[in-house]
Amino acid sequence: MKKLRRTHSESMIRYLRVMKMECPRCHNQNNHFLYQYKGQYYCRKCISFSRVVVDEERLTKRKKYPPKEISYDIAFNLSVVQKNISCELVKNYIRKENSYVWAVCGSGKTEIVFEVIQYALNQGHRVCFCIPRKELVKELYQRISQSFHGIEIGLLYGGCEQNKDSQFIICTMHQLYKFENDIGFDLMIADEVDAFPFYNDEVLQEVFQRCCLGSYIKLSATFSSSDIQNGKLLIMNKRYHGFNLPVPRLILCPVWIQKWLILVIVKYIKKRWIVYVPTIYQMTQMVKFLSKFHLNVYGVSSTNPHNSHNIKLFIERFPAILVSTTLLERGITIEDVQVIVYRSDHMIFDERTLIQIAGRVGRKPSHPKGYVYFLASHQSMEVQKCVKTIKKLNTMNV
Repeated sequence: MKKLRRTHSESMIRYLRVMKMECPRCHNQNNHFLYQYKGQYYCRKCISFSRVVVDEERLTKRKKYPPKEISYDIAFNLSVVQKNISCELVKNYIRKENSYVWAVCGSGKTEIVFEVIQYALNQGHRVCFCIPRKELVKELYQRISQSFHGIEIGLLYGGCEQNKDSQFIICTMHQLYKFENDIGFDLMIADEVDAFPFYNDEVLQEVFQRCCLGSYIKLSATFSSSDIQNGKLLIMNKRYHGFNLPVPRLILCPVWIQKWLILVIVKYIKKRWIVYVPTIYQMTQMVKFLSKFHLNVYGVSSTNPHNSHNIKLFIERFPAILVSTTLLERGITIEDVQVIVYRSDHMIFDERTLIQIAGRVGRKPSHPKGYVYFLASHQSMEVQKCVKTIKKLNTMNV
């Protein structure tokens, strides 16, 4: 029996090699991910989205919507740089060109795409705004729903599917698979493209491309040169209030001293502090340690069911401390908040993550400056690159 199984397996591999099968969704040709079920071969590399049979036709369709009179408003005036980039995005879209917007943390990159969204919708085109994480999708949906008038907006994330057939969709990257063999999009806007799970995920990126029937705009605060392909790069290196990004201050000391140093800092400088830690276990330990000194301390992580409640308490009370894993490295804006990174030389804190964390500080014009401390036992390459990049962005003339 073993010999027969081996022979069958070998002939299957030879058959696949001869046929050169390819998944119509993710373009996988690796035999290891191609399985047979009821006489048909399907791809297991992207099966987490849905089963795709190798020889089935995948066709994303275009739909023309009736012209509308859609408008929007925002609560502040765009800066000169924001207005220029907003106009460039519309021009690129008309020319059917892709755009990459490298916008520093707190620069107001969401608002600069409003004009091109309005233009596309009023032309009867379909628009999608997607982000990797559902927490950010829910926040974005609230912001855009309050700003745009005359359009019903669809919302999709894990556990929620609302108005899927709408002309304007806001969703997580994972939900795009529901459109890849349905009505696609003339304009796709992808925010936080450097974030997990979209970054370096070949399947998600292939699904994104299949849904895009026109051109796309990708937004990020931490692009690298290899990320820019087939499009025009637009740079916004200043925050909308005109102040520079906060440059982190590195403090070198042994790990056992870092907890006590955090205690000294938060007791001496009475502010709202987010203390970032590498792991969930260390988050728990840090909360227990700081709580001994009668401080308002709260913790958040991917496994904590009380995240929303703890963040609410952190915002309401002053002074207060929020101990967080990289869960809150991006997408959170709190007025007059300061940051400490515990064990910033840990492998989980790469350059992109550290830049995003530092970008939590000074986002509001009422408090455009603040403290950013990186605590480490040695100078890691990622910390050095983070500081170097921030200093470079602050001195660029764009």
